[in-house]
Amino acid sequence: MEGRALVDALDRWRTDHPATATLAAVLVAAFVVESLLWWLFGFATVEFWFAATADPSPGWLLAPLGHTSVTHLVGNLLFLGVYGSLAESDLSVPTWYWLFAVSAFAGTAAQVWSYLLTGVEGGALGASAGVVAFVSFVGVRTVREGPGARSGRAYTLGVAGGVGMIALLLTDFVLTTGAGSAEFAHLLGVAVGAFAGIYVRE
Repeated sequence: MEGRALVDALDRWRTDHPATATLAAVLVAAFVVESLLWWLFGFATVEFWFAATADPSPGWLLAPLGHTSVTHLVGNLLFLGVYGSLAESDLSVPTWYWLFAVSAFAGTAAQVWSYLLTGVEGGALGASAGVVAFVSFVGVRTVREGPGARSGRAYTLGVAGGVGMIALLLTDFVLTTGAGSAEFAHLLGVAVGAFAGIYVRE
């Protein structure tokens, strides 16, 4: 009985948030492809196709879909499920996809540019820039509209998301404990999301 209720709840969520559900499915499918490539051809092949490095490769386009581990994927999926859904409640589906795409590719470009400037031989992959854009968008929109515009739970999540994004950037650039974890991608994602939270109206 509980299993059936969970299935029904997930089905309602998928129906109410088609963009979030679709992107989540794409990220899982991409991770399956990554895993198969690693198993069949080794890490170098995965890096070529999914990691955005200083050297031009398909990773410049596919990096936002890739993840380094199951933990990395699940973490992004959790934030996507919560904040992507909240953002989708405020945005049309096309605008929602545009927000993810712009922030994801801007974040990837910023991270690659940092490799070129510093000479660091790194590689970035993951949906983090796009996901933090949703968190930032929801945080800014929540604060701007005030507690009366949302349910208590949505308001709490929005404020917590905004505080979390400030903490993320402090960790990346002030405490530097997050240095090397795609910090410039995070910065662009937060910036794009905040801009959308202020200026985008549906």
